[in-house]
Amino acid sequence: MRSEVILFSYTKNLERVCAAAMRSCYSPHSSFQLFENKEGKVLPDEKPFDDERVSNLIKKAFELGHHDVLEHGELTFDIRNVSRALTHQLVRHRLASFSQQSQRYVKITRSFGYIKPPSFKEHKVKMKFKGIDLELSFEDVIEFCKLAEEAFLNLGIKAEDTRYLRPNAATTNITTTMNPRQLLHVYSLRCAPDAQWEIRDLAWAMFSCSKLIAPTLFNTIPIVNIHKEVKERNELLNQIIAEIKPNFKKIGEGEIMEIPLDRLALEHEVKAYVVKL
Repeated sequence: MRSEVILFSYTKNLERVCAAAMRSCYSPHSSFQLFENKEGKVLPDEKPFDDERVSNLIKKAFELGHHDVLEHGELTFDIRNVSRALTHQLVRHRLASFSQQSQRYVKITRSFGYIKPPSFKEHKVKMKFKGIDLELSFEDVIEFCKLAEEAFLNLGIKAEDTRYLRPNAATTNITTTMNPRQLLHVYSLRCAPDAQWEIRDLAWAMFSCSKLIAPTLFNTIPIVNIHKEVKERNELLNQIIAEIKPNFKKIGEGEIMEIPLDRLALEHEVKAYVVKL
């Protein structure tokens, strides 16, 4: 099943906000005054707060380890069709907000989707169960779980209990909101080669969305200096973002742009989208 990530809400002028907070620590002027000084007319004694100034201040914040200024903004992602195995990992990142689809109230039973790990391929396992010889594929096991859940539900067992039969492969939807500092931490852990494959794919998709709206804040992650594979993929993603950025600037407010991820060679299909604010 195809997973999807949609960045549909985020702090407008995110990099400008963080840069203004950064500069206000070393200026007699307040962050909003600096934010408004784009043409250099509001504060003649300050350099114009243009795009170059914003970019330089953010880079300086990283150099100085002044990471608290990266907390002055939020990004909200709609994450669709991911496994429960993935969300169990994602919600461990506690400096974030999460809202997850309920298995108790959403009546999906036999219609639930699932994520199949690539390692299963078309393998089948032979086993004996209560004297019966069985040969089962991954899909067979999922279907059996669906049938069992529905059968017990039909017996009058409450849905809140029959859901215990649902496997970790079952898909769900979850919404998460994080600030840039926490997102960079998540990406540093989850984009790594040793991260579990599904959440690694998700992290790269979320990273791509973040790059599109804040390319300086999300230019890189610390692990690029550790893993050659991450460095190469990050450089490729920067190229992809540079290619689509002009078109993103042209689309209207409320329109959605897809970020093509095919060249990243992810383990499974993930679609990434950003809503223009």
